[in-house]
Amino acid sequence: MSRRYGLAFARSLALTGLGLVGLGMSVLLVVAATLVVPYLPAARGAKRLADLGRRLAGEWGGIPVPEVRRPGPPVPQRRADGWYVHDNQLYRSPRLPTYLMELTWRGEDPALLREWSWLHLTPFAGGLATLVPPVLAGAGLWLGALGLTGGALPGLGEPAPLPALPLGPALPPLLALPLGLVLLVLGFLVAPSALRLHARWSRLLLQPPERSWWHRSGLAGRTGRWSRAAWHGAGLTGLGFAALGGFLLNLAALVVAWGGLSPQVSKLTRPLVNRYRRYAGTWAGTVIREPYRPYPEPPRPDEDGRYRVGRALHDDRETAVRVQGYSWLFTDPAFWRDQLWMATNPVPGLLGLVPAALISVGLFGLVAQPLWWVPWGVPLGLFAGEWVTPWYVWYGVTYLVPGLAGTPGWVSVPLGLAMAGVGMLLAPGLLRLRLRYDRLLLAPTGSAELVLRVRRLTETRADAVDTQAAELRRIERDLHDGAQARLVAVGLSLAGIERLIEEDPAAARALVAQARQTSATALTELRDLVRGIHPPVLAERGLPDALRAVALDSPLPVRVTGHLAGRLDPPVESAAYFCVLEALANAARHAGAGTVEIDVTHTGEVLRITVLDDGRGGADPERGSGLRGVRRRLGAFDGVLAVRSPVGGPTLVTVEIPCPPPT
Repeated sequence: MSRRYGLAFARSLALTGLGLVGLGMSVLLVVAATLVVPYLPAARGAKRLADLGRRLAGEWGGIPVPEVRRPGPPVPQRRADGWYVHDNQLYRSPRLPTYLMELTWRGEDPALLREWSWLHLTPFAGGLATLVPPVLAGAGLWLGALGLTGGALPGLGEPAPLPALPLGPALPPLLALPLGLVLLVLGFLVAPSALRLHARWSRLLLQPPERSWWHRSGLAGRTGRWSRAAWHGAGLTGLGFAALGGFLLNLAALVVAWGGLSPQVSKLTRPLVNRYRRYAGTWAGTVIREPYRPYPEPPRPDEDGRYRVGRALHDDRETAVRVQGYSWLFTDPAFWRDQLWMATNPVPGLLGLVPAALISVGLFGLVAQPLWWVPWGVPLGLFAGEWVTPWYVWYGVTYLVPGLAGTPGWVSVPLGLAMAGVGMLLAPGLLRLRLRYDRLLLAPTGSAELVLRVRRLTETRADAVDTQAAELRRIERDLHDGAQARLVAVGLSLAGIERLIEEDPAAARALVAQARQTSATALTELRDLVRGIHPPVLAERGLPDALRAVALDSPLPVRVTGHLAGRLDPPVESAAYFCVLEALANAARHAGAGTVEIDVTHTGEVLRITVLDDGRGGADPERGSGLRGVRRRLGAFDGVLAVRSPVGGPTLVTVEIPCPPPT
């Protein structure tokens, strides 16, 4: 029994030391991330410390911490000419592309933030549990020594006064020794419980999110959404202030050059506004389409050889094109709406900084403050004897209200947490308010939306016509090279049978068998051709069952989830079916996937299908003809294809098709 408590006490000391080492590693990891080059060694060291914490939580605390193992970082492939390629860049040695690929792989590790949080916060939260046993034992030894010596320890000179009780008079000398023994024994007795508390803390931070009660309860999801809304609002505010600089540049072009440089300046500012639109869609889920008119076709010469732009005639084409650009720019209402937005957006944009500022100040003392206070505050106290308190918020409060100067500094912690909570609660509402203003000026007007719709329909109709023509050519080619040729062979065999049936019955019977085999092969090819046009299982049983039939025939393990309440329109089902087939083919042929998951849902007015594989990733719709064909097929339905495929995997393909609910 005594061995168990003694061992637990020693392990508490070891975990306390591990927590301090982890804090130093977390600071080193932040510094290495800013320097980039030493980041990988620091990240590997942080990973080893986190893995050690997982193992010790299971062995010493009796609480195992599960971990999701990822495949190792990808390795650059050597080309036939001896070079190594990474991101369309060639390298003679594999060392640099290996470093870059591992850097990307570690940056996309979902456990990286959890492990860094565990390293950084353990000394201030979960690590305090392992500090209790040595503190109690140390206090017990000190009191015991004071009780034995009457307050005069060897080497300290004058007797030291015995400590006072928290709520009473000074401690009597006769009670110092027994109280010290009690504290010493208590330090050993609480050591096993301290190990279990430390292990529970480690499991809370290090285990995968889906296994944590924090995530299962939904609190993590809400907190994450509030936090993302705060930082996204601050990011959009930063882009808005950059757009204000673009407005000032446009204003200078209008005043100084009388608008002569406005088209050139617009080439710089318009991409900035479009980037804001994209980030608003990515970060806040608010789609703001580009409202600009298409650039007109270059003017053609009239019968007299001159070029007409509006009511003006120009002798050379370059001048006509330049004047046409001025007219196109200044007559587009979207240009002036952009200028109004760039000039005024900082006013509502300041709202986006409020939640981020509250959260930053509130959490500064818990997360960021040790990064700067520990390196200079502790050495200053050790060598100069001037201990500067780390409490941060209360300085400002006592400066504004001197009467509160007597309040203890630790009030900064609950005050900071309250500020961070208020910031998170305000973030979603303020972000929605900000985006309403953005949509008011940056979204297309009714007339512009109609023009964009007509343009989109024109493009998708042309794509649909091209796709249909290509499909007809494929069917014609398959019929000509397959079934038609076999039917011709059957006809020739029948002609030979007519000649041989009286003279050589045995040869005629052989030709009959050959004709039967040829006709069966032709029938199989016709069925495959029909299945490629519109699979019978799709027509008979609907999209989810058709995908399950594909899963049974796939060489990969495929799991299909989700269901539909009824049947969709046949064209929508067919388009979704063939999009999934292309994604499965890519997973099998190019990604080297081991498993594939397909999910089918219909929410509101949108059919949504996701295809997730655990392959090597790196899929790019711009480089592959298959995914480009999927986008063209979806374009006829105003559908959307989104591909998320980081190097090393996994690959997530999302297909969304607007359509009525199933019936």
